[in-house]
Amino acid sequence: MEEVFLKYKDILIKDVEKYYKDYQKIYDNLEDSPAYYHGEVIPILYQPFFFNNKEIKTFKELTNKLTVILNKVIDRYLSDSDFRSYFGFSKQLEELILSDPGYSSNFPMARFDIFYFRDQGFQFCELNADGSSGMVKTNTLEKYFLSAKAIEELKENYKISYCELLESWIDTLLDNYQEFNPEDKRPNIAIMDFSGYGMVAEFDYFKALIKSRGYEVKIVDPREVEYRDNKLYYGDFKIDLIYRRAVTMDLMKHYDEIEDLINAYLDSNVCLVGPIRSQIIHNKIIFSILHDDEKVSFLTDNERSFIKDHIPYTAIVDPKDEDMLKYIRNNQENLVLKPMDLYGSEGVSIGRDLSKDEWSLKINKINGKSYLIQEFCQVPEREMAVFEGKKLEFEDFKYTLGLFIYNQEFQGIYTRAGKDNVIASATGCVTLPNLTIKKK
Repeated sequence: MEEVFLKYKDILIKDVEKYYKDYQKIYDNLEDSPAYYHGEVIPILYQPFFFNNKEIKTFKELTNKLTVILNKVIDRYLSDSDFRSYFGFSKQLEELILSDPGYSSNFPMARFDIFYFRDQGFQFCELNADGSSGMVKTNTLEKYFLSAKAIEELKENYKISYCELLESWIDTLLDNYQEFNPEDKRPNIAIMDFSGYGMVAEFDYFKALIKSRGYEVKIVDPREVEYRDNKLYYGDFKIDLIYRRAVTMDLMKHYDEIEDLINAYLDSNVCLVGPIRSQIIHNKIIFSILHDDEKVSFLTDNERSFIKDHIPYTAIVDPKDEDMLKYIRNNQENLVLKPMDLYGSEGVSIGRDLSKDEWSLKINKINGKSYLIQEFCQVPEREMAVFEGKKLEFEDFKYTLGLFIYNQEFQGIYTRAGKDNVIASATGCVTLPNLTIKKK
Protein backbone atom coordinates (compact mmCIF):
# COMPACT_ATOMS: atom_id res chain seq x y z
CA MET A 1 0.00 0.00 0.00
CA GLU A 2 3.03 2.24 -0.13
CA GLU A 3 1.90 3.63 -3.47
CA VAL A 4 -1.34 4.89 -1.89
CA PHE A 5 0.55 6.62 0.93
CA LEU A 6 2.71 8.34 -1.68
CA LYS A 7 -0.29 9.38 -3.76
CA TYR A 8 -1.93 10.77 -0.65
CA LYS A 9 1.23 12.76 0.12
CA ASP A 10 1.29 14.16 -3.43
CA ILE A 11 -2.36 15.20 -3.12
CA LEU A 12 -1.68 17.19 0.05
CA ILE A 13 1.39 18.92 -1.35
CA LYS A 14 -0.56 20.24 -4.36
CA ASP A 15 -2.94 22.34 -2.26
CA VAL A 16 -1.80 22.69 1.36
CA GLU A 17 -4.27 25.45 2.26
CA LYS A 18 -7.26 23.48 0.99
CA TYR A 19 -6.39 20.41 3.03
CA TYR A 20 -5.44 22.40 6.10
CA LYS A 21 -8.97 23.85 6.11
CA ASP A 22 -10.40 20.36 5.70
CA TYR A 23 -8.28 19.11 8.61
CA GLN A 24 -9.63 21.94 10.76
CA LYS A 25 -13.18 21.07 9.70
CA ILE A 26 -12.76 17.44 10.73
CA TYR A 27 -11.28 18.44 14.07
CA ASP A 28 -14.15 20.89 14.69
CA ASN A 29 -16.66 18.16 13.87
CA LEU A 30 -15.06 15.90 16.45
CA GLU A 31 -16.06 18.37 19.17
CA ASP A 32 -19.68 17.24 18.69
CA SER A 33 -18.76 13.57 18.55
CA PRO A 34 -17.97 10.86 21.15
CA ALA A 35 -14.27 10.89 20.15
CA TYR A 36 -13.05 12.19 23.52
CA TYR A 37 -10.40 11.09 26.00
CA HIS A 38 -10.41 12.53 29.53
CA GLY A 39 -12.77 15.33 28.50
CA GLU A 40 -10.83 16.47 25.42
CA VAL A 41 -11.14 15.73 21.73
CA ILE A 42 -8.69 12.99 20.78
CA PRO A 43 -5.52 14.25 19.06
CA ILE A 44 -5.46 13.41 15.34
CA LEU A 45 -3.41 13.93 12.20
CA TYR A 46 -4.71 14.50 8.68
CA GLN A 47 -3.28 11.08 7.93
CA PRO A 48 -5.15 7.83 7.38
CA PHE A 49 -3.60 4.38 7.41
CA PHE A 50 -4.37 2.40 4.26
CA PHE A 51 -4.81 -1.38 4.07
CA ASN A 52 -5.55 -3.62 1.11
CA ASN A 53 -7.55 -6.87 1.08
CA LYS A 54 -4.40 -8.96 1.27
CA GLU A 55 -3.40 -7.25 4.54
CA ILE A 56 -6.90 -7.70 5.99
CA LYS A 57 -6.66 -11.40 5.12
CA THR A 58 -3.27 -11.52 6.88
CA PHE A 59 -4.80 -9.99 10.03
CA LYS A 60 -7.55 -12.62 9.98
CA GLU A 61 -5.03 -15.44 9.63
CA LEU A 62 -2.63 -14.31 12.35
CA THR A 63 -5.39 -13.53 14.86
CA ASN A 64 -7.02 -16.90 14.13
CA LYS A 65 -3.72 -18.67 14.85
CA LEU A 66 -3.26 -16.86 18.14
CA THR A 67 -6.92 -17.39 19.09
CA VAL A 68 -6.54 -21.17 18.71
CA ILE A 69 -3.51 -21.06 21.01
CA LEU A 70 -5.24 -18.88 23.60
CA ASN A 71 -8.32 -21.09 23.68
CA LYS A 72 -6.10 -24.09 24.37
CA VAL A 73 -4.50 -22.18 27.25
CA ILE A 74 -7.89 -21.22 28.69
CA ASP A 75 -9.17 -24.80 28.38
CA ARG A 76 -6.08 -26.09 30.19
CA TYR A 77 -6.54 -23.49 32.94
CA LEU A 78 -10.15 -24.58 33.47
CA SER A 79 -9.30 -28.28 33.65
CA ASP A 80 -5.86 -28.41 35.31
CA SER A 81 -5.24 -27.09 38.82
CA ASP A 82 -1.47 -27.41 38.41
CA PHE A 83 -1.58 -25.22 35.33
CA ARG A 84 -3.76 -22.70 37.20
CA SER A 85 -1.04 -22.29 39.81
CA TYR A 86 1.31 -20.69 37.25
CA PHE A 87 -0.93 -17.60 37.07
CA GLY A 88 -0.96 -16.87 40.80
CA PHE A 89 -4.52 -15.57 40.84
CA SER A 90 -6.32 -15.16 44.18
CA LYS A 91 -8.91 -17.75 45.27
CA GLN A 92 -11.68 -15.20 44.73
CA LEU A 93 -10.55 -14.43 41.19
CA GLU A 94 -10.01 -18.10 40.40
CA GLU A 95 -13.58 -18.87 41.48
CA LEU A 96 -14.92 -16.19 39.11
CA ILE A 97 -12.75 -17.43 36.25
CA LEU A 98 -13.95 -21.01 36.69
CA SER A 99 -17.61 -19.96 36.74
CA ASP A 100 -19.35 -20.80 33.44
CA PRO A 101 -20.50 -17.53 31.81
CA GLY A 102 -23.29 -19.34 29.97
CA TYR A 103 -21.95 -18.94 26.44
CA SER A 104 -19.10 -20.54 24.52
CA SER A 105 -16.84 -17.60 23.64
CA ASN A 106 -13.94 -17.33 26.08
CA PHE A 107 -13.28 -13.73 25.05
CA PRO A 108 -16.20 -12.10 23.19
CA MET A 109 -14.11 -8.98 22.70
CA ALA A 110 -10.35 -8.65 22.57
CA ARG A 111 -7.85 -6.28 21.03
CA PHE A 112 -4.52 -7.75 20.03
CA ASP A 113 -2.00 -4.90 19.76
CA ILE A 114 0.79 -5.54 17.26
CA PHE A 115 3.89 -3.99 15.80
CA TYR A 116 3.22 -4.37 12.09
CA PHE A 117 6.08 -3.98 9.61
CA ARG A 118 4.01 -4.87 6.53
CA ASP A 119 6.16 -7.14 4.34
CA GLN A 120 8.78 -7.49 7.10
CA GLY A 121 6.42 -9.23 9.55
CA PHE A 122 4.79 -8.47 12.90
CA GLN A 123 5.10 -8.88 16.66
CA PHE A 124 2.29 -9.04 19.22
CA CYS A 125 3.06 -6.46 21.91
CA GLU A 126 -0.04 -6.70 24.13
CA LEU A 127 -3.27 -8.66 24.51
CA ASN A 128 -6.23 -6.66 25.79
CA ALA A 129 -9.21 -8.87 26.58
CA ASP A 130 -10.64 -6.92 29.49
CA GLY A 131 -12.66 -3.74 28.95
CA SER A 132 -11.16 -3.12 25.51
CA SER A 133 -11.88 0.31 24.05
CA GLY A 134 -11.17 2.43 21.00
CA MET A 135 -13.98 1.25 18.71
CA VAL A 136 -16.00 4.45 18.98
CA LYS A 137 -12.99 6.72 18.49
CA THR A 138 -11.67 4.96 15.42
CA ASN A 139 -15.03 4.48 13.67
CA THR A 140 -16.03 8.09 14.35
CA LEU A 141 -12.78 9.29 12.82
CA GLU A 142 -13.08 6.94 9.84
CA LYS A 143 -16.60 8.10 9.10
CA TYR A 144 -15.42 11.71 8.86
CA PHE A 145 -12.36 10.81 6.80
CA LEU A 146 -14.42 8.93 4.20
CA SER A 147 -15.67 12.33 3.06
CA ALA A 148 -12.38 14.20 3.58
CA LYS A 149 -11.34 16.23 0.55
CA ALA A 150 -8.03 14.39 0.14
CA ILE A 151 -9.81 11.03 0.28
CA GLU A 152 -12.31 12.23 -2.34
CA GLU A 153 -9.32 12.68 -4.64
CA LEU A 154 -8.23 9.07 -4.04
CA LYS A 155 -11.76 7.82 -4.71
CA GLU A 156 -11.29 8.60 -8.39
CA ASN A 157 -9.10 5.48 -8.64
CA TYR A 158 -9.92 3.46 -5.51
CA LYS A 159 -12.86 2.00 -3.64
CA ILE A 160 -12.42 3.09 -0.02
CA SER A 161 -14.22 1.85 3.12
CA TYR A 162 -13.49 0.94 6.75
CA CYS A 163 -14.13 -1.90 9.20
CA GLU A 164 -17.37 -1.34 11.12
CA LEU A 165 -16.92 -1.89 14.88
CA LEU A 166 -20.02 -0.52 16.62
CA GLU A 167 -23.20 -2.17 15.35
CA SER A 168 -21.21 -5.39 14.92
CA TRP A 169 -20.25 -5.27 18.60
CA ILE A 170 -23.89 -4.91 19.64
CA ASP A 171 -24.69 -7.91 17.42
CA THR A 172 -21.92 -9.84 19.21
CA LEU A 173 -23.21 -8.80 22.62
CA LEU A 174 -26.72 -9.99 21.77
CA ASP A 175 -25.48 -13.22 20.16
CA ASN A 176 -23.81 -14.20 23.42
CA TYR A 177 -26.97 -13.40 25.35
CA GLN A 178 -29.08 -15.53 23.02
CA GLU A 179 -26.76 -18.44 23.78
CA PHE A 180 -27.08 -17.65 27.50
CA ASN A 181 -30.89 -17.39 27.38
CA PRO A 182 -32.48 -18.42 24.05
CA GLU A 183 -36.00 -17.73 25.36
CA ASP A 184 -35.48 -14.00 26.02
CA LYS A 185 -35.43 -11.92 22.85
CA ARG A 186 -35.58 -8.51 24.55
CA PRO A 187 -33.10 -8.33 27.48
CA ASN A 188 -32.61 -5.27 29.65
CA ILE A 189 -28.99 -4.20 29.15
CA ALA A 190 -26.47 -2.52 31.46
CA ILE A 191 -23.18 -0.95 30.42
CA MET A 192 -21.06 -1.42 33.54
CA ASP A 193 -18.02 0.40 34.88
CA PHE A 194 -17.05 2.16 38.08
CA SER A 195 -18.13 5.80 38.18
CA GLY A 196 -15.23 8.07 37.21
CA TYR A 197 -13.16 5.22 35.78
CA GLY A 198 -14.45 4.73 32.26
CA MET A 199 -14.95 6.63 29.02
CA VAL A 200 -18.34 8.25 29.56
CA ALA A 201 -18.69 9.60 26.00
CA GLU A 202 -18.15 6.09 24.63
CA PHE A 203 -20.67 4.58 27.06
CA ASP A 204 -23.27 7.20 26.13
CA TYR A 205 -22.73 6.48 22.46
CA PHE A 206 -23.25 2.74 22.87
CA LYS A 207 -26.27 3.42 25.06
CA ALA A 208 -27.86 5.48 22.26
CA LEU A 209 -27.09 2.80 19.65
CA ILE A 210 -28.60 0.06 21.81
CA LYS A 211 -31.70 2.13 22.60
CA SER A 212 -32.20 2.79 18.87
CA ARG A 213 -32.69 -0.97 18.49
CA GLY A 214 -35.52 -0.90 20.99
CA TYR A 215 -33.72 -2.18 24.09
CA GLU A 216 -33.82 -0.66 27.55
CA VAL A 217 -30.28 0.21 28.63
CA LYS A 218 -28.59 1.96 31.56
CA ILE A 219 -25.02 2.83 32.50
CA VAL A 220 -24.39 1.37 35.95
CA ASP A 221 -21.73 1.19 38.64
CA PRO A 222 -21.15 -2.39 39.89
CA ARG A 223 -21.31 -1.13 43.46
CA GLU A 224 -24.87 0.09 42.97
CA VAL A 225 -26.60 -3.09 41.83
CA GLU A 226 -28.75 -5.28 44.09
CA TYR A 227 -29.32 -9.03 43.91
CA ARG A 228 -32.76 -10.05 45.08
CA ASP A 229 -35.16 -12.86 44.23
CA ASN A 230 -32.45 -14.41 42.04
CA LYS A 231 -32.36 -11.35 39.79
CA LEU A 232 -29.96 -8.40 39.54
CA TYR A 233 -31.39 -4.88 39.78
CA TYR A 234 -30.23 -1.32 39.40
CA GLY A 235 -32.97 0.44 41.37
CA ASP A 236 -36.16 -0.93 39.80
CA PHE A 237 -34.38 -1.81 36.55
CA LYS A 238 -33.90 -5.58 36.20
CA ILE A 239 -30.60 -6.35 34.48
CA ASP A 240 -30.47 -9.35 32.14
CA LEU A 241 -27.33 -8.60 30.14
CA ILE A 242 -24.20 -6.67 31.13
CA TYR A 243 -21.70 -5.20 28.70
CA ARG A 244 -18.75 -5.26 31.10
CA ARG A 245 -16.30 -2.41 30.76
CA ALA A 246 -15.13 -2.57 34.39
CA VAL A 247 -11.74 -4.26 34.19
CA THR A 248 -11.08 -7.30 36.37
CA MET A 249 -8.34 -5.57 38.35
CA ASP A 250 -10.84 -2.90 39.44
CA LEU A 251 -13.51 -5.51 40.23
CA MET A 252 -11.09 -7.32 42.52
CA LYS A 253 -9.96 -4.05 44.13
CA HIS A 254 -13.62 -3.40 45.06
CA TYR A 255 -14.45 -7.07 45.67
CA ASP A 256 -16.06 -6.48 49.08
CA GLU A 257 -18.30 -3.75 47.59
CA ILE A 258 -19.71 -5.78 44.68
CA GLU A 259 -21.02 -8.87 46.46
CA ASP A 260 -24.41 -8.69 44.73
CA LEU A 261 -22.88 -8.65 41.25
CA ILE A 262 -20.55 -11.53 42.13
CA ASN A 263 -23.33 -13.68 43.54
CA ALA A 264 -25.57 -13.09 40.54
CA TYR A 265 -22.71 -14.08 38.24
CA LEU A 266 -21.77 -17.18 40.23
CA ASP A 267 -25.45 -18.22 40.28
CA SER A 268 -25.67 -17.73 36.47
CA ASN A 269 -28.54 -15.29 36.98
CA VAL A 270 -27.03 -12.50 34.89
CA CYS A 271 -25.21 -12.62 31.55
CA LEU A 272 -21.85 -10.88 31.85
CA VAL A 273 -20.14 -10.11 28.52
CA GLY A 274 -17.11 -10.44 28.68
CA PRO A 275 -16.57 -13.18 31.16
CA ILE A 276 -14.09 -12.96 34.01
CA ARG A 277 -12.15 -15.86 32.47
CA SER A 278 -10.80 -13.46 29.84
CA GLN A 279 -8.35 -12.46 32.59
CA ILE A 280 -6.39 -15.63 31.80
CA ILE A 281 -5.14 -14.11 28.56
CA HIS A 282 -5.40 -10.45 29.56
CA ASN A 283 -2.91 -10.58 32.43
CA LYS A 284 0.56 -9.89 31.07
CA ILE A 285 1.87 -13.07 32.65
CA ILE A 286 0.39 -14.92 29.67
CA PHE A 287 3.40 -14.11 27.48
CA SER A 288 5.85 -15.58 29.99
CA ILE A 289 3.76 -18.76 30.26
CA LEU A 290 3.53 -19.08 26.48
CA HIS A 291 7.32 -18.90 26.25
CA ASP A 292 7.81 -21.70 28.80
CA ASP A 293 7.80 -24.93 26.76
CA GLU A 294 7.27 -27.10 29.84
CA LYS A 295 4.16 -25.19 30.86
CA VAL A 296 2.63 -25.24 27.37
CA SER A 297 3.71 -28.72 26.31
CA PHE A 298 0.11 -29.30 25.17
CA LEU A 299 0.66 -26.91 22.23
CA THR A 300 1.88 -28.23 18.88
CA ASP A 301 5.37 -27.61 17.57
CA ASN A 302 3.96 -25.18 15.00
CA GLU A 303 2.10 -23.27 17.71
CA ARG A 304 5.22 -22.96 19.87
CA SER A 305 7.18 -21.78 16.82
CA PHE A 306 4.49 -19.17 16.14
CA ILE A 307 4.90 -17.91 19.72
CA LYS A 308 8.69 -17.66 19.47
CA ASP A 309 8.49 -15.91 16.10
CA HIS A 310 5.75 -13.41 16.91
CA ILE A 311 5.61 -12.82 20.68
CA PRO A 312 8.60 -11.11 22.32
CA TYR A 313 10.40 -13.26 24.87
CA THR A 314 8.92 -12.56 28.33
CA ALA A 315 9.81 -13.78 31.84
CA ILE A 316 8.71 -13.10 35.41
CA VAL A 317 11.19 -11.02 37.38
CA ASP A 318 12.27 -12.74 40.58
CA PRO A 319 13.92 -10.07 42.77
CA LYS A 320 15.66 -12.85 44.73
CA ASP A 321 17.35 -14.24 41.62
CA GLU A 322 20.70 -12.44 41.50
CA ASP A 323 21.62 -13.88 38.10
CA MET A 324 18.39 -12.62 36.59
CA LEU A 325 18.83 -9.16 38.10
CA LYS A 326 22.38 -9.03 36.77
CA TYR A 327 21.14 -9.95 33.31
CA ILE A 328 18.46 -7.24 33.46
CA ARG A 329 20.95 -4.57 34.54
CA ASN A 330 23.45 -5.55 31.84
CA ASN A 331 20.92 -5.73 29.01
CA GLN A 332 19.04 -2.48 29.60
CA GLU A 333 19.05 -1.50 25.92
CA ASN A 334 17.21 -4.67 24.90
CA LEU A 335 14.59 -4.97 27.63
CA VAL A 336 11.24 -3.60 28.76
CA LEU A 337 9.96 -3.78 32.34
CA LYS A 338 6.18 -4.24 32.72
CA PRO A 339 3.85 -4.61 35.72
CA MET A 340 1.71 -7.75 35.61
CA ASP A 341 -1.71 -6.16 35.37
CA LEU A 342 -1.94 -2.41 34.95
CA TYR A 343 -3.50 -0.78 31.92
CA GLY A 344 -2.98 2.26 29.70
CA SER A 345 0.79 1.53 29.63
CA GLU A 346 0.99 2.50 33.30
CA GLY A 347 4.26 1.43 34.88
CA VAL A 348 5.91 0.33 31.62
CA SER A 349 9.62 1.20 31.50
CA ILE A 350 11.71 0.88 28.33
CA GLY A 351 15.36 0.36 29.15
CA ARG A 352 16.82 2.34 26.26
CA ASP A 353 14.68 5.35 27.20
CA LEU A 354 16.13 5.58 30.72
CA SER A 355 19.49 6.42 32.24
CA LYS A 356 21.39 3.64 34.03
CA ASP A 357 20.47 5.11 37.39
CA GLU A 358 16.79 5.34 36.48
CA TRP A 359 16.80 1.74 35.24
CA SER A 360 18.48 0.51 38.44
CA LEU A 361 15.96 2.40 40.54
CA LYS A 362 13.06 0.70 38.70
CA ILE A 363 14.62 -2.72 39.32
CA ASN A 364 15.32 -2.01 42.99
CA LYS A 365 11.67 -1.08 43.60
CA ILE A 366 10.31 -4.46 42.48
CA ASN A 367 8.59 -6.27 45.35
CA GLY A 368 7.69 -9.91 44.86
CA LYS A 369 6.96 -11.42 41.46
CA SER A 370 4.86 -8.50 40.29
CA TYR A 371 6.84 -7.51 37.19
CA LEU A 372 7.80 -9.01 33.86
CA ILE A 373 10.85 -8.44 31.76
CA GLN A 374 10.29 -8.48 28.02
CA GLU A 375 12.48 -8.37 24.95
CA PHE A 376 12.40 -4.90 23.39
CA CYS A 377 10.86 -4.87 19.92
CA GLN A 378 11.69 -2.13 17.48
CA VAL A 379 8.53 -0.06 17.00
CA PRO A 380 7.60 0.42 13.32
CA GLU A 381 7.74 3.94 11.91
CA ARG A 382 6.45 5.72 8.87
CA GLU A 383 6.24 9.27 7.52
CA MET A 384 2.98 11.05 8.32
CA ALA A 385 1.41 14.39 7.43
CA VAL A 386 1.52 17.04 10.16
CA PHE A 387 0.08 20.56 9.97
CA GLU A 388 2.17 23.05 11.96
CA GLY A 389 -0.18 25.99 11.80
CA LYS A 390 -0.91 26.25 8.07
CA LYS A 391 2.42 24.71 7.17
CA LEU A 392 2.55 21.08 6.06
CA GLU A 393 5.39 18.85 7.28
CA PHE A 394 6.02 15.13 6.91
CA GLU A 395 7.43 13.60 10.08
CA ASP A 396 8.31 10.09 11.22
CA PHE A 397 5.88 8.58 13.73
CA LYS A 398 5.99 5.25 15.52
CA TYR A 399 2.73 3.33 15.46
CA THR A 400 0.87 0.29 16.76
CA LEU A 401 -2.17 -1.47 15.38
CA GLY A 402 -4.90 -2.84 17.63
CA LEU A 403 -6.70 -5.75 15.95
CA PHE A 404 -10.23 -6.14 17.30
CA ILE A 405 -11.55 -9.68 17.75
CA TYR A 406 -15.32 -10.22 18.23
CA ASN A 407 -16.36 -13.70 19.31
CA GLN A 408 -12.85 -14.73 18.30
CA GLU A 409 -13.05 -13.46 14.72
CA PHE A 410 -11.12 -10.48 13.34
CA GLN A 411 -13.38 -7.41 13.05
CA GLY A 412 -11.33 -4.23 12.63
CA ILE A 413 -8.33 -2.01 13.39
CA TYR A 414 -7.39 0.72 15.86
CA THR A 415 -4.20 2.64 15.06
CA ARG A 416 -2.29 4.95 17.38
CA ALA A 417 0.94 6.80 16.65
CA GLY A 418 3.45 8.85 18.59
CA LYS A 419 7.06 9.94 18.84
CA ASP A 420 7.96 7.74 21.84
CA ASN A 421 8.46 3.99 22.20
CA VAL A 422 5.42 3.77 24.52
CA ILE A 423 2.31 4.54 22.47
CA ALA A 424 -0.90 4.98 24.47
CA SER A 425 -3.65 7.54 25.03
CA ALA A 426 -2.11 8.37 28.39
CA THR A 427 1.19 9.28 26.73
CA GLY A 428 -0.35 11.76 24.29
CA CYS A 429 -0.49 9.66 21.14
CA VAL A 430 -2.62 10.48 18.09
CA THR A 431 -5.39 8.29 16.70
CA LEU A 432 -5.39 7.56 12.98
CA PRO A 433 -8.31 6.43 10.79
CA ASN A 434 -7.93 3.04 9.10
CA LEU A 435 -9.20 2.80 5.53
CA THR A 436 -9.41 -0.31 3.40
CA ILE A 437 -8.63 0.43 -0.21
CA LYS A 438 -9.03 -1.41 -3.52
CA LYS A 439 -8.27 -0.31 -7.06
CA LYS A 440 -11.35 0.28 -9.21
